[in-house]
Order: sequence, then structure tokens, then C-alpha cells
Amino acid sequence: MPEKITTTKHIRQQLEDLHQQKYNTAIKKKPNRKLYQGLQLNWRTNTIIMLVLFYVGLYQVQAQAQDYFNLDDIDTGMMLSYHEQGNDYSALTLLSSQYDIDITGIVAQVKITQRFVNDSPNWVDEGMYAFPVAANAAVYQMKLIIGKREIEGEIHEKKQAQEIYNQAKSEGLAASIVKQYRPNLFTTDVANIMPNEIVKVEITYQQTLTYDAGHIDFRLPLAIKSRYMQERFLADEDSSDSQESNLQGTGLPTTTVLVDKNRRIQISLEAGFELTDLLSLNHKVLVSQNKNKHIIALNDGILYDDKDFVLQWYPKQGNTPKAAMFSEKLNGQEYVLMMLLPPRSTQVNTQKREVVFIIDTSGSMDGNAMNAAKDALLFGLTQLDYEDKFNVIEFNSNARELFDGVQEVTTENLDKAIDFIDYLRADGGTNMSPALALAMNDEVEEGYLKQIIFVTDGSVGNEAQLFSQINKDINKARLFTVAIGAAPNNYFMNKAALIGRGTYTSIADLNQVDKHMNELFVKLSSPALTDVFVEWNSAVEQNPRVIPDLYSDQPVMITAKMKDFNSQVALSGFSRNKSWSKAFKLNKDGRSKGIARLWARNQIEDLTDDLMLDSEIDRQALEQQITDIALQHHLVSEFTSLVAVDRNPELSRLVALQKRSEQNHEVLAQANFPQTALGWKLQLMIGLFLFLVAFVLNRYHHES
Repeated sequence: MPEKITTTKHIRQQLEDLHQQKYNTAIKKKPNRKLYQGLQLNWRTNTIIMLVLFYVGLYQVQAQAQDYFNLDDIDTGMMLSYHEQGNDYSALTLLSSQYDIDITGIVAQVKITQRFVNDSPNWVDEGMYAFPVAANAAVYQMKLIIGKREIEGEIHEKKQAQEIYNQAKSEGLAASIVKQYRPNLFTTDVANIMPNEIVKVEITYQQTLTYDAGHIDFRLPLAIKSRYMQERFLADEDSSDSQESNLQGTGLPTTTVLVDKNRRIQISLEAGFELTDLLSLNHKVLVSQNKNKHIIALNDGILYDDKDFVLQWYPKQGNTPKAAMFSEKLNGQEYVLMMLLPPRSTQVNTQKREVVFIIDTSGSMDGNAMNAAKDALLFGLTQLDYEDKFNVIEFNSNARELFDGVQEVTTENLDKAIDFIDYLRADGGTNMSPALALAMNDEVEEGYLKQIIFVTDGSVGNEAQLFSQINKDINKARLFTVAIGAAPNNYFMNKAALIGRGTYTSIADLNQVDKHMNELFVKLSSPALTDVFVEWNSAVEQNPRVIPDLYSDQPVMITAKMKDFNSQVALSGFSRNKSWSKAFKLNKDGRSKGIARLWARNQIEDLTDDLMLDSEIDRQALEQQITDIALQHHLVSEFTSLVAVDRNPELSRLVALQKRSEQNHEVLAQANFPQTALGWKLQLMIGLFLFLVAFVLNRYHHES
């Protein structure tokens, strides 16, 4: 007998419920059927969902098709437009680049002038200029010219710079503090770039070059990654058909621009020494000589490249150390740079050595780094002479030494050292201080040169304490730091070696341990000049105050500031364990560029070290001294900032008003005139609206 039908529901609904109950008892439901009914979705709703997913997929494809990138991809100066929706950037078209470089010794002053155009019909609400520089470069001048507006960088005390920035921001003006995105990439913001408006950027920075394997290199980044070679980023002003043909290849175009005005490189090189060779490694150049300077000009007009510009020159070396002198006169003061060049070849030092190896066995060294560090120590043992003495110290949370003090190099002691190193394991914390104390507190035997070789990844957080310890206890020893791995603490490693009057070696490729350690020990076994001292014959402020030893593969640079010029300078030291001295005559030309700023950078570094190393110093007076030097020489420091200031604030206000007026006009036009074509965004909105309507109707039908 059928169940009684009640009158609380519509008769049709009750019949459907009864039929469903019978169906459920006869057939076992599948799991996916439960999910389908639990969501209360029918085939119509599922069809709509599939359409929505299609539109969403279309949106993602469209978004991915945009030529956007983030700041990590920047490898040359670029003017960028910020896109808030994707939180990314696209590049404005680059029209031309000009590079003017003055090189004095191993100091380069680089001025980059670039022109960009916003060749789109849209305003750039938020723009940014991003410029990479060398890791050791210091930016000290910046200017942006946008139409008739001018934004110029100024050095101010940090608090004042922030106040200037905040005031400009509150008034809606184009001003910003130059920011450091990563150690070698700086950015500054600019607002309201009109359609078809040209932006001119001037950046000036100073960098110190390196001397290696008998030559000095200067590198200028020109290479552009292939993903940037898009039509709107090309500087070619030819037809779009011509541009499209250039983009068909998968590689970088090498002849995009053939007009000389689009790229220019001009270099004035004052090497200070007679040169045996001068090379441009990747580009054709024209070289001429004017007295003691070489003038180098780029001999092509290609704006984009797949190679950086690299200039390389070889100073002529002698059998004894040579010195080159450069000077600059500024505000009644003489600033001098002395570049001390090692001899062409050095004999193995006959002085006996005490060599102490320190190896980091903390947990951060686990794996390949530990194996590489052990290989470095084993290689070091093979470079000892039987007249030398040595010891091995390991540290993690604690420190442990192989011998109680340095021991003679014998077969038995070397075997003990090999076994000691073989059993080392990476574990525990990184406590360097006890290991340094063990190495530095030993008395150095008369007639021996003490060298401490410190192998670590530099993963420490108490740098200041360790620097103070090294400065206090290093005495006559030399500290040579060796970094293991691709991401060492470069600041700590380099500064520790500088305070310890040694050198820093980085081994990023763990397969190159023997090569780098061999170069280090060749250097250690044959210092060209130790205990270097300069007698200026006048009152000077010299840096570094304690001059490092001169080795075969790197020069020593000394800067000094003096009021009363004296052309006679004497240089002394020990060469192959014998006293050595030589007098030089300094030419008072005052023509070189960048010497005063280099001295100021070095002086600020020395004074900053004093803040860190001397707890009893008058910190307020020293901070003021650093600030005064930075302001005088237009340098960014711990207490000063570079802030971009709008020189035409009234004009910037007019531009902002014009932008708002044109945007309002566009909104009004869109409201009064019908659109004849619907974009994909509007289609997506319609699809979502239809989905919502269908879903509501479906639920209403089900409940009714």
C-alpha cells in the first residue's frame, strides 16, 4: 500500500520525493553523484561554470601575453611604467644612450645619459628609472628631465632628506628618495609622463676597478636580455614592418640601430704607467693619444648588444715596485692618489713563516662546502716548506686546535694534520671568536712571518665584535680570508681581511678549490713588499692608515689630503726580507678627476670603522664628521641620503591637473558614446553575470 500523501507540500513535489526514495533504495549511489547532488548543480549550471572557467583561462592567457617583468631582470638602465593590476613593470622605448667615462689609475667616473619616450597613447601614472651599477660604485649625481620638468638628485642629511620627500609627496609633486633595490641596482620614482613625452636621464657614479693577472679591466653593461627586445623597446624609428622583421629571429638582433647618434661611448684613460697593450674585447674602437692620456671612442652605432663593453689594459711592470701619482685640487686642498704596482716577477720569499689554518665546521658548512673546505686545507699543507711552522684549528660552537701552538713541518706532523682534517664533521653553531683568539694570541717567533688562513662561509651576526677583536689582537700577523660557497658574507670576509692586513679569496665554484688555493699560496709565498710606509714630507690625512702588504697580483692604493703640497714622497718597506726604499717626485697637475671623492669615500670608511671598533670614542662628533665629508663631496653614507627634488613644482602641478582633466574627459566620452566593439574584459563580466543569474534561477526552481 502506498504511503499516505500529506498536504504540507505541493503534490508534485511529494511525488518526486517518493520516487527519489524508491530510486535510492534500489540503486547504490556513486560517490561523484553524491558530490553532484550535494552541490545542487544540474547540467545547465555545470555548462555555465565551464564557460566561466574558459573566460578565466582566456584572462590568464591575455595577462601572460603582456610584456611584463620584475626588477630582478634589470641589467641596464631602463625607464619603467608600473602596472598596479599585475604589480609589475614594462619598459618605455629607449631612443639613445651616451657614456662619458674618465679613468684615473683604477678609478672610473661614469656619466650615463639616456633618452626614453612614452610612445603609447596612455599616461604613465607611476614611472620608475632603474639603473644597475658596479657593486663597488657610488652614485653621486642624478637628473631627470621630463618635457620641461626637471628633477635633480641632492645629498642631504637623512632626516632632512626624508622631510623634503614627505613635503613634496604631501603637495603631490614629483620627488623621491633614491632607493637601493639590491646592492648594485638603484631606483627612483617619477610620476605623470604624458603620451609621446621624452624623458632624459643623467646618472653619474664612481667605481674602483680591479687589477688582476697583470691587467686592469673596465666593464660597461650594454647587453640586453632577449626578452626585452620587443617592438616598443626598440629605438629604431623605421616603419613597424621593418621592426617586425627584426623580431622574427629568436636571438638578439645585432644591427637594430645603424645611426651613430643612438649610442656613443667616449673614454679618457690616464693609466699612470706606460702600457704594453690596450684592448677592447667585444667592440670596435678608435684609439688616440693626447700626452699622458688615451682617448677611446666606440666605432659603431648599435644601440643594443649581446655583449658588455670591456676595455682592458696592461701596465708595463719593472723588476721593483713602481708608483703612479695622480692629484686633484678642490676648494684649496690637494687630494692625491698613489697607485703602487707590484714588480713583474717576484722570487719566492726566503722568510720563514708560521701558517695557521682555521676551518669552519659549523652546521652551515654541511655538505659540499665542508668537503671543499677540507680540500682547501689539504692543498694548503702541500704548500708548506720544511722551514715553516704550522697549526690547524677547527671551530663550530667551540674551538679546537690540532697542536698546542705551531709546530714544525715534519712528515709525522703532516700525517697528524691529514688525519685531523679527515675526521672533521660539520655540526653546531658558528662561534669564530675562540678560534681567532687561539690563532692570534700566540707569540710570533723572531724571524718568522705569521699568516692566518681562515676558511669559512662567513655566516655570522656579530661582525662588529669580531672586527674589534681582529683589530686589537692581530699584531704583526696577517689574516687571509677564504670564502667557500656561492653566497658568502662578502662584507665580513672582505672587511676582516682588510683589518687583518691580508687579502680575501672567494671560491664560489667548489670545483675550482685547487686553482684558487694555488693562486693564494703563490701570493703568500712571495709578497713583493711588506710593512709598507709612505713619508709625505707634509701634514696629510691618509687612508688606509695602515697600508696592506703588496702582492704580485694586486696593487696598493693610497689616498691623501694635504694643504701644503710637497712633491717629494718616499716609499719604504721590506722586499724578500731586506729593507727597501725609493723616492718619488709627485707632479702637481691637479687635473685628474675623482681623486677628492675617492679620498672622501675612503675617509668615511675609516671613520665608520672607528665607530664600530672604538667603544670609547665620541660618537656624536664622529657622526657629524662623516656627515660633513659626505655633504661636501656629495656622497651617500650612513647619515646622508640622495633625494630627487622637483625643480619646477608649479609646472608639475599643471601637468597633474592636465592629466586629471584629460582622464575626466575620457570618462565623459565613454558615457556619451556607444562602444562598437566589446573587449574580452567586458565579455568576462557578462559571462560572470549570466552565471550568477543562472545559478539564482536554478536554486529558486529547486526550492520552489
